[in-house]
Amino acid sequence: MTERVALVTGCGKPDGMGQAIVRRLAAQGYRVVASDVAPQGLANDAQRGDAPAAGWSGVDSLVEQVRASGGTADSVLGDISDEADAHRMVAETVERFGRLDVLVNNAAAPQGDDRADIEEVPVSTFDRIVAINLRGTYLMCLAAVPVMRTQRYGRIVNVASMAGVEAMPLATAYSASKAGVLGFTRALAMDVGAWSITANAVCPGLVWTSRGRFGVSTPEEEAAARTRFDAGIVSGRVGVPEDIAAAVAYLAADENGYVTGQEIHVNGGGISVFPRPRPEA
Repeated sequence: MTERVALVTGCGKPDGMGQAIVRRLAAQGYRVVASDVAPQGLANDAQRGDAPAAGWSGVDSLVEQVRASGGTADSVLGDISDEADAHRMVAETVERFGRLDVLVNNAAAPQGDDRADIEEVPVSTFDRIVAINLRGTYLMCLAAVPVMRTQRYGRIVNVASMAGVEAMPLATAYSASKAGVLGFTRALAMDVGAWSITANAVCPGLVWTSRGRFGVSTPEEEAAARTRFDAGIVSGRVGVPEDIAAAVAYLAADENGYVTGQEIHVNGGGISVFPRPRPEA
């Protein structure tokens, strides 16, 4: 493929979906810019005070590793919920590589006091979740669309969530923000389609990242939780960041210009309470 340029947000965590998306696109020949609000992103409340992963300095480490494997990558820092930062990150990408072909809006607010009953979620917390997850996606697209329209080409992939599609307990702010991303994506596709720009959403189910582990800390707790979740998912396992990266790469490809305004559920078939056939051990 020709060397397309991709900007991916939310890439600072060593086990996150952002880093997997960057690696996948770089391996396919894209020149990739990895971004986050801070080099290692923002920790979920359950992670605060944890020692950083050994040998990991966030987007800088990611860029070094991509380059070491033969890919082309750079990084930029900024707050997607800040209009000036959103425009600056897009402008810096274009300045470094001459164009912007793919925008992946993966960044999301860290978990905290938003994961609670509605009566316990402060209004300020609701506003913060929406500002990052929904407004941030809007602002990044607002900055990228003029560039893509000038090029008469673009691929926008917004990472939403199954929480924006199905009911999820103790997640009113998060679910509202991700449902908003889905509505925004569909409307955006209508506005930009004539310029050969697509806009689609990926809806991850349970993905085994620092967010998806729900605060388990010890290896024993993690193993037990993963076994429990594996048993409930139709495909027999929880998702991994590479599953999401594969879906993003599909939507980012040149040849998928006729896929737009869609949401892809990447959830292993969903969670079922019913027993399902399993292969013999």
